[in-house]
Amino acid sequence: MRYQLRKLVLVFTVLALVSPVLANSVSLAGDEGVSNLRWRNGVVRISISSSVLRESSNIKRDSDVAGAIRRSIEAWSSVANIDLQQSISDKQSVSPSGPAGDGVSLITAAQTPENVLLFSKDPENAAATTRVFYNKRGIITEADIVLNPFIQFSTDGTLGTFDLESTLTHEIGHLLGLPHSPVFGSTMHANYGKNGVFGVQNLSSRTLSADDIAAIRALYGAGPDDDECCGSIEGRLSAGVKQGKTSEIWVEDSNGRVGASTQTTDGEFRFAGLNLGKYRVYAQEIGHARAFVPAREIGDAVVERGGTASISGRPAYAGRDFDLTFVGLNGQLSEMAVSLAPGRTYTIYLGGRNLDPRKLSVSFTTPFLSVVPGTIRSLDYGDDVSVISLEVRISRRASAGDYTIYAETEKGGRRALIGGLMIGNQPNS
Repeated sequence: MRYQLRKLVLVFTVLALVSPVLANSVSLAGDEGVSNLRWRNGVVRISISSSVLRESSNIKRDSDVAGAIRRSIEAWSSVANIDLQQSISDKQSVSPSGPAGDGVSLITAAQTPENVLLFSKDPENAAATTRVFYNKRGIITEADIVLNPFIQFSTDGTLGTFDLESTLTHEIGHLLGLPHSPVFGSTMHANYGKNGVFGVQNLSSRTLSADDIAAIRALYGAGPDDDECCGSIEGRLSAGVKQGKTSEIWVEDSNGRVGASTQTTDGEFRFAGLNLGKYRVYAQEIGHARAFVPAREIGDAVVERGGTASISGRPAYAGRDFDLTFVGLNGQLSEMAVSLAPGRTYTIYLGGRNLDPRKLSVSFTTPFLSVVPGTIRSLDYGDDVSVISLEVRISRRASAGDYTIYAETEKGGRRALIGGLMIGNQPNS
């Protein structure tokens, strides 16, 4: 089968609707209905095509390509029980789609017909794509990464280019079996942008979030020297969940930082690979139904080493009187996290539908982030999107991590941008 996952991020400016090209896609070749893809024994051999290492028009001259590849591999291998081995190959093209590939897991940037075909429908809307081959048991047999030959990459944060290391770190996550994450600040979130979105360098996806780390540990286990890991949380949204409706479930630690996330259509969920400690579990239904499950806490759980905590929650429906979709900085909005620094106050922008500052409150589940009273204002971005701005104060004691933005009306409608604000995760913070 072949899945084309959502890959477009829209950025709005004060004056007009702009559509820069942000994100990636992943296509799967295997048996329908298989989930939790993984390599059999955690040993993965990756072949680096000579097309990536030699000078080319779509990788900025003097870029640290070899270093970017090494660091993106180490980002994953340093947090989980996996062995990523790399070698150089003269092979240029991704394996054609089908039930099986050629057995070589390749990273390539060559402008061959097979590679170019992956980007032919919309050549500027994906930084890269990963094609994964797997068998009926969900064991990955090959995964190929193709860098988009139509766009430019760099490793120094040059504005208007995609960060090569961020792109490779995201795609290697797919190569290892990870799907996209609903956490805005995670490396595996579906959307990430060129350097210059929000007027800053976009290097944050180089660094794995807690959500990314929990997800890869859930597949392969923690590294042998990790003393803070691991335990699990499992549960379900009890009777009343509408079959076929998708809910996002996520956990936050005692400081309000997002620790892991998942999606469910049957109400059942499980988080593994969690660090030890106490977590709060949250859920919200996604989609466009008039009656939906708003963002809410469904319970607490304590994670102990080797243990599994159980939790359940009953959904409470509310009317949909607004939507919260975008977050931004410096007058721009996007479906990607905003990176901030402790000890500062920022003007944050939120976009969606029917965002009325007279009826809406914005809050956080951490004592380290707060909305400055009286600063929520409505802005005119045209008819396509409703936008408000507000000042957010970041405590000097705020720990690095992803923090969720919550918006709520008097009628009980509550929406969350999971991990929409990211503290201390890149040089711009």
